[in-house]
Amino acid sequence: MSTGVSMPGSIDLVSKIFDASTDEEFFSTMAAISRDIGFERFMVGTQWFDDNGAPVYKIASGYPTGWQRIYAERQYAELDPTVRHCQTSTGAIVWTEDFFAKSGTLDFFEEARSHGLGFGLSVPVHEAHGVKSMISLARDKPISDPREQQQLLAIGKVLASCAHFAHRGLIASEAARAAKPPISAQESQCLNWVALGKTSAEIGQIMSIAEPTVVFHVKNVMEKLDVKNRSQAIAVAFRLGLLT
Repeated sequence: MSTGVSMPGSIDLVSKIFDASTDEEFFSTMAAISRDIGFERFMVGTQWFDDNGAPVYKIASGYPTGWQRIYAERQYAELDPTVRHCQTSTGAIVWTEDFFAKSGTLDFFEEARSHGLGFGLSVPVHEAHGVKSMISLARDKPISDPREQQQLLAIGKVLASCAHFAHRGLIASEAARAAKPPISAQESQCLNWVALGKTSAEIGQIMSIAEPTVVFHVKNVMEKLDVKNRSQAIAVAFRLGLLT
């Protein structure tokens, strides 16, 4: 089975992944790109870290649902040599019997084959501070032509880099939205005046509300931002884009 794609055309196609602004758009775009370059299935797994340094994992998988269920239930991620490779190496790998045999996971590979994942490639993308992705492309039938394999590998590397940055961009957007607590209009006004150096009494006069009401709003904001004082509230609010 030939891929039937040229390198320039494939690169143009791959770049469309950056147009995805939601998980659904990312998934459908990856599925379309994978099919167009000759693969029936794909998987993108990204490791990120939140503001507290805790790892965040995001996976977009077009693998068969039956295989995804078995993979999760049997905790195959701990066994899968492609995962181990992509966690520690930056080099792309082509799925071969020899690769799985050397890691003692040939039975695992045979099971994957029974779900239509008989040939594929996995490409890791590593950034600084432990941020990394693993992009796998899979199909039922192998590709015997070495030149075609090399072409697919080259396209796969470009797709992996594009998918990594697009996917982590979605994660960053989600984290930013999650980090922004809901601030009411009056709370926002009070905080803006606090940032301008106004006291509670002055803010009350400016907004035509009682001073205790100002104190109440500012206290609510500090609780929502999980800070101890007004200076910290201003700093966190600026970082989250809550202050103009």
